[in-house]
Amino acid sequence: MKKAIVLGTVVLCMAGCGSSSKKTVVQELPVEQTSVFTSSDKELENAYNWAKKMALSYAHDNSDPVGYWYEAALPQREAFCMRDVSHQAVGAHILGLAKHNKNMFTRFAENITEEKDWCTYWEINRYNKPAPADYANDKEFWYNLNANFDVMQACLKMYQWTGDAGYLTDSVFTNFYEKSVNEYIERWALEPEKIMDRAPYMNQAKDFNPNNNFHTCRGLPSYVENFRGLTVGVDLLATLYAGYTAYAEMGELTGDAVKTAKGQEKAAAYQQILENNWWSPENSFYQTFWTVEKKFYRGEGVPFILWFDASNNPDRIRASVTDILSREWNVENMSAFPALFYRLGYGEDAYRFLVGLPQMNRSEYPEVSYGIVEGTVCGVMGIRPLNSENSIATCSRLADNAQEAEIKNVPVFDGYITVKHKGQNRTEIENNTSKELIWKVAFMGEHAQVKVNGKE
Repeated sequence: MKKAIVLGTVVLCMAGCGSSSKKTVVQELPVEQTSVFTSSDKELENAYNWAKKMALSYAHDNSDPVGYWYEAALPQREAFCMRDVSHQAVGAHILGLAKHNKNMFTRFAENITEEKDWCTYWEINRYNKPAPADYANDKEFWYNLNANFDVMQACLKMYQWTGDAGYLTDSVFTNFYEKSVNEYIERWALEPEKIMDRAPYMNQAKDFNPNNNFHTCRGLPSYVENFRGLTVGVDLLATLYAGYTAYAEMGELTGDAVKTAKGQEKAAAYQQILENNWWSPENSFYQTFWTVEKKFYRGEGVPFILWFDASNNPDRIRASVTDILSREWNVENMSAFPALFYRLGYGEDAYRFLVGLPQMNRSEYPEVSYGIVEGTVCGVMGIRPLNSENSIATCSRLADNAQEAEIKNVPVFDGYITVKHKGQNRTEIENNTSKELIWKVAFMGEHAQVKVNGKE
């Protein structure tokens, strides 16, 4: 978005290791051989290696009652929460933790109930119980309303990375999606026509106590948790957009035209509210909080607009990046900045966050290490798999042509790929999946042609 980033993409076919008539089963690699990153830029390589080691230290095998899981909350809690898992899942998959992701998303999906007003458990611990720090009973617990839709968009990403159709068709997941876009929306007054008029506290306990966090935070309309009187956060709008966009795409992938149309219609409605109501032309920024007083206030939330692609207005996206870079952020937000800013074309800023995060305060927060992994593989290396298209996209975002970087054995679909960039204009790829893949190889800048194995 900063400039014309990619002006051409070459589409090629790559034979897999099992491209013969007999399907080959690709052997699963140990984690130490998975997604091994090297670069001539040792600062970049060191940041990745620190993050990989840190992230894997939070991963747990199948020995706990909850099954495969990794820490995605405050480290001392021995638990994982919906927001953090949704934001750590891509980094986790890159490191070979696909079983962990599937299990944790299943735990969230299977616990949605009407007794909790179509919420699930915000945070689950290693004992497969709702974390006591966030839950007392079905009427008294902590819950951010973004969460259901954050999980939905993350589950779609996991399908695109893994090819696991269960994310689209298993009844545990489809029940969660349907209850979220129907009963949950209605119960919490999140419909496009109602969302700007909703009350700050809904579905209250009979003995509602405004000084009890498990009463006032049971249905927070934002990931921002310390702003009183909030009825809608801009991050909630952006997450609703992302959730319904994912719902529409799931409809396309499963051949459900009704679901696709509904998702597209609702996503467009939330985007219209964002652009028509929340953009401040005189200030060139998005408002972030809407309160019970029917007034806008400013605070956190803008990064979610960009993370979820909730705006498609280039000028407003650029202004939002300027807005973000003019402020200070906590590590939860900054962990997303490397992948985000590389994708938007702000390579210098992305690099600064990527190599700086390991030294920052609270760098031990799990989201940081997983964010660095995603920022390196999806940002620097520009890797994006789409199982629905049987394709792998790559784009070098190295700083100059003097640099090199390679990522070996990135898990995609039923196997692995290896990608090597030599500067900004030479890329090599190796397909170690069982099937032929489409390679969408892209380069930044203006180029008259691309040579493939020496042929223009």
